[in-house]
Amino acid sequence: MQSIFFEISKYIFIFMIAFYTAASYRAAVISDEAKRKHLHAVQITMLIGVHFLGFFILWLCNDLDSRYAILYVSELFYFLATILFYKLFYPKASRLLTHNMCFLMAVGFIMIARIDYDAALKQFFIAMLGTGATFLIPWIFKKVKSFRNFGLIYAALGLLLLILVLFSSRVFGANLVLELGPVSVQPGEFVKILFCLFIASMFNKDTSFRQVAKVTILAIAHVLILVVSKDLGTALILFVIYVMMIFCATHKLTYVFASLGAGSLASVLAYKIFSHVRQRVEIFLDPWSRIDGIGYQICQSLFAVGMGSWFGMGLNQGMPTAIPVAYKDFMFSCLAEEFGVIFVLALILICLNNLILIMNIASRCRTLFYRLVAVGLGSSYGFQVFLTIGGTMKMIPMTGVTLPFVSYGGSSLLSSICIVALVNGMYNMRHEEAASDVEKKKIKTEHKSKSAR
Repeated sequence: MQSIFFEISKYIFIFMIAFYTAASYRAAVISDEAKRKHLHAVQITMLIGVHFLGFFILWLCNDLDSRYAILYVSELFYFLATILFYKLFYPKASRLLTHNMCFLMAVGFIMIARIDYDAALKQFFIAMLGTGATFLIPWIFKKVKSFRNFGLIYAALGLLLLILVLFSSRVFGANLVLELGPVSVQPGEFVKILFCLFIASMFNKDTSFRQVAKVTILAIAHVLILVVSKDLGTALILFVIYVMMIFCATHKLTYVFASLGAGSLASVLAYKIFSHVRQRVEIFLDPWSRIDGIGYQICQSLFAVGMGSWFGMGLNQGMPTAIPVAYKDFMFSCLAEEFGVIFVLALILICLNNLILIMNIASRCRTLFYRLVAVGLGSSYGFQVFLTIGGTMKMIPMTGVTLPFVSYGGSSLLSSICIVALVNGMYNMRHEEAASDVEKKKIKTEHKSKSAR
């Protein structure tokens, strides 16, 4: 009987994520407030449904272990509280972005708990702390206008963090983590946000050639330190952020082509100089001949995706632990194996929906600083998703980055929550600016009407 339930659950998961995804895209385009509220309710219902079913299966598969029930109730309270608090304190913020954040975290919580309960507990604890710590960011970002004037400070902080990590102990052959007593932090995740603020602040003042040269030199310094420390994923993300933001600020394709040319040349040089870059490329080109060594991880990832097929093997029915460090870099493969390709395709569409929402606010911000920050954050988020999925599917060489909100990793989760808070702050400002414009237009119309009399 239990096996029949597990088989049926695969299709229920797909049904719920399909409804959630459809509601996300529909709510993003309609203007009717009543219909939008209905779609938001559908999203929350599907979120609760996926989360409940996932933990119910884990509870059954772990001999009715009460720890899973307690973790489920705690996470449910966290999701509902987060949605409610954003609705009450930031009524003009993006409901869709908040719901998507919670849904992606719910999927991540389920899969991490399936692989390692202790890791799931730690991830949930970090999510609570991160949401609480970043809850005031939209208000602060709106009130403190001087944030746009600290460009060189953002650059100095970012470079300092990267230099400190460069001299830290290595994790899987790379300098990624900074040890602060019992706590491990991956500063590269937060440097991405500082990097966006740095470029936005610098170009908000001036977009002359001299300013572009100054920004470029500092940006190159960031990337070079990351390459030396073997954090190739973050280095690529910063490069893409730079290209997108310099085009948004200057609207000059010359800078874009020059950047792409310099980036291509730098990639060739990195391949020639650094052995770890050559190794990543060799694994990408032919992992099968190295399946017993450095190619093992990507080969297992491809096996997992193939085993999952369209509908998946079912939650707790696959072998995600066959992939080393599965819940970090290869979370996408784990999900594809147990939930199926249809499920992960819907998950990709939810990530794409986040990117569209962020870029939408970028197109509507009037102040160049906020517009550039939104473009930078959107580029960072979107390209990170691409690197993660592309790497696990052998579309591109592995870069070692996580899937935002889904993969295990406290620093990644904290920085992703911070991005949502910053973007929601800009959503709030956009709506208040629009309301102010309507009020001014109304006053102006009334004034003209009185004058005519």
